[in-house]
Amino acid sequence: MLNANLSSHVFVCLIIISSGKYLNAVVNKTSNRPPLIGVQPITKGEQFTYIKGAPSGPENWGRISPNWKTCADGKFQSPVNINVKLARPKLADLKRAYVAAPARLINGHNNIGVEWVGDAGGIEVNGSVYKLRQCHWHIPSEHTVDGKQFDAELHLVHKNDKGLKAVISTFQTIGQPDSFIGNLTKHIKMLGTKEEIDLGIISANNIRHRSKRNFRYIGSFTTPPCEEGVIWTIGEKVRSVSHDQIQLLKGLHTHEIEGNARPVQRLVGRPIWKFDLPDENDQ
Repeated sequence: MLNANLSSHVFVCLIIISSGKYLNAVVNKTSNRPPLIGVQPITKGEQFTYIKGAPSGPENWGRISPNWKTCADGKFQSPVNINVKLARPKLADLKRAYVAAPARLINGHNNIGVEWVGDAGGIEVNGSVYKLRQCHWHIPSEHTVDGKQFDAELHLVHKNDKGLKAVISTFQTIGQPDSFIGNLTKHIKMLGTKEEIDLGIISANNIRHRSKRNFRYIGSFTTPPCEEGVIWTIGEKVRSVSHDQIQLLKGLHTHEIEGNARPVQRLVGRPIWKFDLPDENDQ
């Protein structure tokens, strides 16, 4: 069970001991975001795309709006490539305590997401409690491992009472259908051009995202305004998703594109840590 009495400052202290200069530079950049964190509502004149070389493409996001300057100038940007051999061993923790809560399916800009309206529980990262806000998919994966890109990547986005954010990332490759997407299929087909559909009560416990081996680093959201100060936990375990499910998710994108993955960003000296969760069994 999550211990809400433990202050998030415990986590900050641990990070400072390991890599103080990194967190100090990014924590102050966190700010309030709209309810669907990581799927930023787009205002007229500020549309972005994933089309390489286009004026609205990833390499130009930082020029589209003054509010998006961090996308170009930030030093803690995501996604990144994980070099497994260079990842540093570290004692770290991740506790999950999700509960069923009201949710809705959101048709966002270039992706879709599930947003929990009520208290859906959350995670505990080194003593700090982060509440689950939403999940969404990127196709293909945004992060890579030793240069390898996967067919999809699921992000579970969390926020604590201090405004800090934490994302759990799970890689997916084409194979057997994903049961969580399977349960959403009829709703996704109904979504069409609608902005949202009520899903009723659902739980993130139904998402297969657990992994014994994990990687962690400090980065950013991967969509404009590319807000930094995000704690990333990326599972090594790769899950399956069917080809039809990939096509279903891609079919709802606002634009006809091949995917919605931001290119890998430079680490700029940031460490990537690796750790095992003794109670996890890759289920």
